[in-house]
Amino acid sequence: MKERKKSAISKILEPSALRRMAGARSFERGEGYFAAGRVGPLVEHEGKITAKVQGTRAYRVSLWEEDGELEYSCTCPVGADAAFCKHCVALGLAWLEEGKKAHGKKPLKKAVTMEDVRGYLAGQDKKVLVELLMEQAVEDDRLRQRLLTKAAKKGPRGPNIATYRQAIDEAVDVGGFVDYHEAYDYGQRIEEAVDSIDELLKEGHAAEVIDLTEHALGVSSRIDRRGERRE
Repeated sequence: MKERKKSAISKILEPSALRRMAGARSFERGEGYFAAGRVGPLVEHEGKITAKVQGTRAYRVSLWEEDGELEYSCTCPVGADAAFCKHCVALGLAWLEEGKKAHGKKPLKKAVTMEDVRGYLAGQDKKVLVELLMEQAVEDDRLRQRLLTKAAKKGPRGPNIATYRQAIDEAVDVGGFVDYHEAYDYGQRIEEAVDSIDELLKEGHAAEVIDLTEHALGVSSRIDRRGERRE
């Protein structure tokens, strides 16, 4: 990570803040995770720090400043309940350690940052960018669904409602029980489907939104009757 300018998060992210938000037990466990090298490479972009932290599985963790407060997210079950978890502590400590290194000896070669990536992408031909995005969408279900709904919204005859219905079906009904560790991703898929419908409403497609809302209620009702979600 290249040497950092003084950022908003630098003013509020310190060990005492991490301990206060996590509590003594979670803070100590987060210290252990950091000391064990469980925090992956840090990415800092537009004031947000992100990394994967290896717990029971690899969790995606982010920290950022908002209105003078330290905000956070983690894909672990505790983070899904909006609690400041040990993975957040580990990320915060790793970022603070990187800050200490930045003020030490100058590295022989600076690591590539997301700003470097932005510069690279800005210099690429449109066709190259399209191919990169298409390749990623094939592997990433959530990205693919977002792109499908955005394309459906711009259809020549208005929004393609069949695509939105499919997005709702895939978001709500994953074909089995959603366990504790998958709850965060499941909730994110639901939220993205709702956001895509909200965009339609804001653009004046009220009739289509009513249709999709009724469809979503019908899907939820069928799942309730099967008992696959709320046992």
